[in-house]
This record gives sequence, C-alpha cells and structure tokens, in this order.
Amino acid sequence: MNKKILLSGAAALLLAGSMFATSASASAISISHSGEAKLKAVFDNECSANDVDLAAATTITGATTVTNSCVSGDADDMPVWSTESALDWTASGTLANGLSVSVDQDRVITLGGAFGTFSWKEDGDSAVKKALPNHDGDLTAPGAGIGGHKLATAGTAGYVVNYAAPSVGGMDIFVSYAPSSGNSDLNDDDYLDTLAFGAKMTAGDITIGAGWETATQNANASGTAADCVGADALGSTGAPLAQSIAAYQGQSCGDQTLMGIGASMGVGDLSLNAGYTKLDTEGGDTTVYNIGLGTTVGDYSLGLNYVNASLDYASTAADAVNTTDTRIGVDVSTDLGDGVTLGLAFNNQSVDVIGTGAHTNYHAEASLTIKY
Repeated sequence: MNKKILLSGAAALLLAGSMFATSASASAISISHSGEAKLKAVFDNECSANDVDLAAATTITGATTVTNSCVSGDADDMPVWSTESALDWTASGTLANGLSVSVDQDRVITLGGAFGTFSWKEDGDSAVKKALPNHDGDLTAPGAGIGGHKLATAGTAGYVVNYAAPSVGGMDIFVSYAPSSGNSDLNDDDYLDTLAFGAKMTAGDITIGAGWETATQNANASGTAADCVGADALGSTGAPLAQSIAAYQGQSCGDQTLMGIGASMGVGDLSLNAGYTKLDTEGGDTTVYNIGLGTTVGDYSLGLNYVNASLDYASTAADAVNTTDTRIGVDVSTDLGDGVTLGLAFNNQSVDVIGTGAHTNYHAEASLTIKY
C-alpha cells in the first residue's frame, strides 16, 4: 500500500485543523495506564472426528458416514493452568490549536477535533465492527468451527484509517478505509481499496447499529487470500474430504460483501443484545446471529449467550457442502474487592464440518483476575 498517501493526508488534516480549529492553550502530554493479570484453569473436551476418521472418508459423498470418535469424552484429565497479563497505556495531549492527539500501546494514532476523530492503525478495525453494539459471538471452543460474527472482509487489512463523525442527537457515523498500492499496473495486493460504513443510534437505554463493507479482488493478486478454489472442488468429483476441509474450512476469497445489524438495551438490572452478520464471498457465504443477556444477582454477574453460525460453500455438490457451528455460553463472576474478580465460564459447541456429522465439544474455565 502507499503510505505516502496516508502521511500526506495526515499532514493536510493537521494543516486544515490549524487553520480552522479554535485557539486554545496546549497541554503537556499525559500518560494513563491500566493493566490486569489473570490466572486460568481450563478443561476442554473435544469430541470431533479426528484426522484419521476424516481421511478414511475418501470422498465428499462418503462424508456423512463419519461418526463421532468421542465415546466417554476426550477430556483433559487435569486442568490446564496458565497465566496471562496485559498493560494498556495511552499518551495524549492537546495542541495549541485545540486539536487532541494520542497514541496507545497498539500504536493507534488518533487525531480529534470539532470535525470528528481520525485514527490510523496497522491491521485496524472495520467501521462495521465499530458500529455493532452486540456481543461478537466469539465463544471459546476447542473444536474446529466458524466462530463468532465476521466483522470485516479480507480487504480490511494492512494499514487502516478510521473516521468517527461528531455525535449528533445520539447518532454516530463511522467510516474505515484500507488503501491498496498506488500503482495499479504493479499492484499485487490481494484486494483493492476497501471502504466500510457504519452507523449507531442511541435513544435512552436502546442502541441500534448497522454496517456495510465491500472488497474487490485484485486481478493482479498472487497471494492465496484472494484466490478461490474451483467452485466444484467440493462437488461429486470424488475430491478427498480432508483436502476439501483444508481448502474450504473458514475459506473466504474473491469479491466480498459484508453487512451487519445489531442492538443492545438495558432494562433495570437486565441487559439484552442481539446481532446478525452475513459475509458473502465467492468461496461461500457465512451467516452468524447471536442473542445474549446479562443480569446481576446480589454480588454476582451472570451472562448467557447463544451463537448460531453457518458457512454455505459455493459448490454445486448436492450434499456435504455446508458447515454449521452452534455455541451456548454461560458465565458467572463476582468481585472479591480491590480489583480482584473470580470468574467461571462454560461453553458448549455443536459443530458439523462439511457434513461429517454433528460433534459436541465443551470448554470450562475458572479464572482469577487482578486489575490495577
């Protein structure tokens, strides 16, 4: 991509801000920080058919004969213990012309003023993600599957510029731009310039958001991200099942379009959220919806989430061309005081990968989190 264009645009924005921003006193750069450390104990039980079973089904049409290889449970005999930590920081200040600037631990550079807010980040988010107020649907599970909502196309990659317009009457507008290389004759990026749009409206305790993004495959691309396996690779030609899974599981390729809509609301101690996304690609269409609720009972916070995802492959085969992934998650947490939280979570997954039959997996986790 052409970063000179991005730098030139940033310079022009600073110049325009200097000309039109209200005069103000500059403030010294200040640094704020927060962090957390977590101790986890995890039990995973994966009851999917193993690689040997998949390879034994030599053709797609034979995939439906694969049975669940988990009888009494291929679970961990003992919990798997782990620790993780994170430190977040932000350095921010105000220029003499009133513009605000900041940078954080993820190297996100933000410039704000009366015109709104611009941010620059390597591997930044799509405007679709910023607009949706619902749960992302990404519940941890040990088996293969689709996961949660798809919140960007493959075109939102590399350096991404985000713009958030000033909020007006509870309405927020978002735009993201992922530029491709400047010279179209030599451009071998997987995708051309990619734009996404999002909007979010808040009225009282209700928030509704929607977003849309489209990505066009670059005809000069040589990378695998933009390449599609032939539409009939999953057809009745007798392609090995294991090979087809490797080619298509999670595959998104070619021209892509993403749309999403979500909502959240609070009623007393009860919070509700729901969302729907659809990623349409030349390799297949991924559709995900979620419903979630949360509440507090005394000193405990309770959450329940349901996620249903399906990946319909672009194949002319009559069978074994779809993957479905359903997950249900329950979580409980309580504050032990002084920034210490005890949490418990249980996620159940039922997944059918390209017609291999439904398999059930679960993930159980206990955690102790210390925030500072």
